[in-house]
Amino acid sequence: MGDSTRSGRQKKIIERNSEALKPLPKDQLDQFTFSVRSQHHNQHRSAAVCCGTGERTRLAVRLLPSLLGLSCRPRPHLSQISLTILLFSLMWFPRLYLHYCSQWLFLQAQHIPINRFGLSAHTVDLVYQGSLLSTLEEVLLVLLGPLTLNAATLLLLLIRWGCQLTFGSPPSFLSKFIMAAAVWTFLDPLAVFAVDAVLGRLSYSAEEPLADAAKLYWHFFRTEQSGTAGIIITLFLYGVHSILSFTFIYVYFLRLHNDGRLLDIYQRLHSTEGAFFVPHDMEVSNQELNYIVKKAEQWRGFNGERRKVAVYDYIWMEEEPVVGLVPPSGTPNTGCETSTHLSIYTLHLSGLRQHYRHFLRQPDGAIIEVMHDSDSKEFRRSEAHEEHGRMKNVMHLRERKRRKPAWRSHRVEPLGGSACDSSNGIKEPTP
Repeated sequence: MGDSTRSGRQKKIIERNSEALKPLPKDQLDQFTFSVRSQHHNQHRSAAVCCGTGERTRLAVRLLPSLLGLSCRPRPHLSQISLTILLFSLMWFPRLYLHYCSQWLFLQAQHIPINRFGLSAHTVDLVYQGSLLSTLEEVLLVLLGPLTLNAATLLLLLIRWGCQLTFGSPPSFLSKFIMAAAVWTFLDPLAVFAVDAVLGRLSYSAEEPLADAAKLYWHFFRTEQSGTAGIIITLFLYGVHSILSFTFIYVYFLRLHNDGRLLDIYQRLHSTEGAFFVPHDMEVSNQELNYIVKKAEQWRGFNGERRKVAVYDYIWMEEEPVVGLVPPSGTPNTGCETSTHLSIYTLHLSGLRQHYRHFLRQPDGAIIEVMHDSDSKEFRRSEAHEEHGRMKNVMHLRERKRRKPAWRSHRVEPLGGSACDSSNGIKEPTP
């Protein structure tokens, strides 16, 4: 009774496995895609509408809290929030001092007398004689602080890009640091204006610092009795700064922050099925294949074994192209296809050649490692048969040499004699 129950259960398992291994029909197979866009979405909405500016902006706004490390879903760790807040707090001081130190250096270069220059935690006291500056110099002084921060942000972006090319994936701390610097660069005019407004620096005083946002207003008011032009120029300069700094932030978040996670998510959500690159099974890259070949050539066994690499090119040439036949994607339409077979063998001191690994480079450039399938078994079986025949011939030749008489020699006396005595030579005995 137990054996019959066990056999019935095994039959059910076998039937279930056989049904699972059956190929799916085409209508069911079409349901499994790499693209998350539904067919209804692809048919009724164009690519311009789906991938428009509004769609990308909404996606960026939704992902911005997670990129900043402030997302609540999933619930972030306290250490990540603390690190983000600490970086934003610490970046206040480099941003503030770099802003005003660049203005101080500009005034020193223009030989403008500076009455007071003092650093504090929330602001910098910079008092100078503004009447000695021309209109162009005053405009450059107002714009110099934000431009210096933009230059520093650009330098950090270049360092981040260089680290990505050199090390592949730089530490996350560097990404958070650059993120904080870029955000503070964008908010610098607003932060400076808020502090100056609270401290009452919008009004002119010869003994007190003057706010950056009010410098051009009071300059035009002093020279032309109207500060309207100064307000317009100040708004224009800050608008240019905002566009420039926002461009840096956009490029950084899109391409560099967290190894371009924002762009990767957008492409995964909105790309069509044909846009995804799906590698073949057991496909390797060219760099990995070069590494395998170099390691194989350097390998030495305990008994003196070595490994050698053999490369064979198989070229298929088409005499007359078939009309209406479209070549596969990625294959050049030249009427000639080249496939490369790379084999790695282990050579023993006894002369035995043992197959180790082999790869096949297809005409479209894909490099696939051939595993132990039916073709590989036939390939190895033919190699083993050839190796067995070669070893058999070697053993037969050794047996023939062993059976030769000890007095037999291959040395033969010259026919016409020589200058030496012919009796000294060993003659070939007659059978």
